[in-house]
Amino acid sequence: MRNKNARKYIAMQRKLPAYPLFVKDPNFSLWSAGDSLAETDVKSWWGERKPVYGFVKTEEGTFCFLGNFNDVKNCGVKRAEQTAVSVSSFTTDYEFKAGKAAVKVSFVSPLLLTDTELTSMPACYINYEVKGAKSAEVSLFVNRRICYNDIRENSDKEVRGGVVRGKGFEAAFLGLKRQAYLSNNDDAIGADWGYFYLACDFARVTDDMGMAAYLSAGIKDFSFDGAEKYMVATGGKSGRIIMAYDDIVAIDYFGDFRKTLYLENHTVLDAIEYVTEKGDEIDGRLAEFDSELKARAKTVSEDYYAILAASLRQSVAAHKTVRDKDGNLLFLSKENCSNGCIATVDVSYPSIPLFLLYNVELVKGMMRPILKFADMPVWTYDFAPHDAGTYPACCGQVYAGKRDGSAYHANYTKDGWCQTHFPLYSLPANFDAYDMKYQMPVEECANMLVMFAACYRYDGDISFFRENKEVCAKWVEYLVKYGLKPENQLCTDDFAGHLSNNLNLAIKATVGIGAYAQLLKADGDDGADEYGKIAKDFAAEITAFSAKFAHSPLTWDGDENSFSLKYNLAFDKILKLNLFPESLYESETDYYAEISNEFGVPLDSRKSYTKCDWICWAAALTDNAEKKAKIIAPLARFLVASPVRVPFTDWYDTQTGAQCGFQARSVVGGCFILLMK
Repeated sequence: MRNKNARKYIAMQRKLPAYPLFVKDPNFSLWSAGDSLAETDVKSWWGERKPVYGFVKTEEGTFCFLGNFNDVKNCGVKRAEQTAVSVSSFTTDYEFKAGKAAVKVSFVSPLLLTDTELTSMPACYINYEVKGAKSAEVSLFVNRRICYNDIRENSDKEVRGGVVRGKGFEAAFLGLKRQAYLSNNDDAIGADWGYFYLACDFARVTDDMGMAAYLSAGIKDFSFDGAEKYMVATGGKSGRIIMAYDDIVAIDYFGDFRKTLYLENHTVLDAIEYVTEKGDEIDGRLAEFDSELKARAKTVSEDYYAILAASLRQSVAAHKTVRDKDGNLLFLSKENCSNGCIATVDVSYPSIPLFLLYNVELVKGMMRPILKFADMPVWTYDFAPHDAGTYPACCGQVYAGKRDGSAYHANYTKDGWCQTHFPLYSLPANFDAYDMKYQMPVEECANMLVMFAACYRYDGDISFFRENKEVCAKWVEYLVKYGLKPENQLCTDDFAGHLSNNLNLAIKATVGIGAYAQLLKADGDDGADEYGKIAKDFAAEITAFSAKFAHSPLTWDGDENSFSLKYNLAFDKILKLNLFPESLYESETDYYAEISNEFGVPLDSRKSYTKCDWICWAAALTDNAEKKAKIIAPLARFLVASPVRVPFTDWYDTQTGAQCGFQARSVVGGCFILLMK
């Protein structure tokens, strides 16, 4: 009996701070933040309640396995007993007891990076199976709140719904009667436009009375007159229930309204039909990817796969995939729970290991909006932009926008949640839109150059760099002039505030120059030697300074009483630039392993907080397997032991595990860096 209880305890142990259920993109992302699926509300990635309920009916009654059981227990519903939970790359899998019946439910988000069309297909689903019951019916009920945000006025929350029939399925749909396309240009908020679908053998729209009648008496004569509207879909003992989202319009790309890539040539009903017919095939492809990833992760450490499984869906689903009018792929991140920007360079940069490994074109899709905006008249600077707007609008950089109270700058940026920005890209060069104090000039120039070099290293195609060579030349000159000893400015860790003489930023500039030299060499450009020498000279000066101490300080004017994670060294190693010596890598990682706290190595000596992506980047500096495992083990511990119950936060306290900010961000794709050779 003791062994049986031990196995049950292991099966039920917490695996993640919050579990991804249906996640596809920033406006289609549902999570459970509890250890028991039937004891907590389903929520959006930013924490807004989105009531979704799952039930299984057998001869013993109706059991709730998904959603807050307390909401439905007055309908005679029993709570299914959860017996196991596990997480893979694309699935969150649960097991339950419902009376004598055994129920398995797998939430699947088909985000297979090697198949861009499948990744952009706006459908997720559950696979379910009921054993041990004479008869069984499984159902999902999805509340109207999925269609809008609570911040909207009540008058704007009236929904319409209906049922459509397709090949082998019925699909219910709900959406607002007032469709505010591309509204809500802000951070912790979703779409107030488009239509959600729920599909299975049987589907209807109903209200709270219809739901109660079904739960208490099995009545399927659904009404739709009550205030609380629902979609419902039901199936038999085993099957698949599909949730899909047709956003109609996905992205404002500098005034060009773009559809989700999949929906350019398909309908949302095509997506539902495809999953209905090909679901087993999709599951097989996902399982094959996951099996290979698990084997690769095991070569790093026993803990590493858990970190990758926590990262993959979240990172991909923080993006939207579209094409521009010329057919170029765009892979647009939303800066979740940090400011809502779209295509932020210093959010793309830490995320790229995942995408370099599986689909380099997605990295180029991150860069294209920045390159397009940098070529517009309003961007008069010699350094790279920070972002391309606020999701879902590429309206031009919004970070560091001037708000000086003058009539000139009075109202060109937005103020409220449900507002949109002025099309900043349309402004003339003399508008003077930005405050230099809040720019990240060295950071973004180096990020872009490293990403160019990384793309070339992973696909061998120099044409992308060649097409953008002129702007890259401008950015590298900025690094040559200002990169070695950066002036007082922000870096990607902008929450830490301004810092002058930032040594880690100097390393990034050096690696950026070295990356540019590598690109020139690949393009047959004679300038490669010149920039290669500059990068080596910068690296030599940094190395000589760092050698004065047991570990490198935080700044050029610091000493061994200060430190910072030198994560920017990672791409020197990955790109084989050979700018910095192995001895520096090893002395740094020796120190990181020594000072690691319960949940990881602090970002620097100023605070005890850290960034999970940078911990993995720091671990990538060493070839010593034991040291590498020691550095990342606290991150795996954070996932199961911290007090945080939100989608994987990348910014937290290493001593307490408390969240400092950020959640559900794409940067966790950077955790894949230890798989890069």
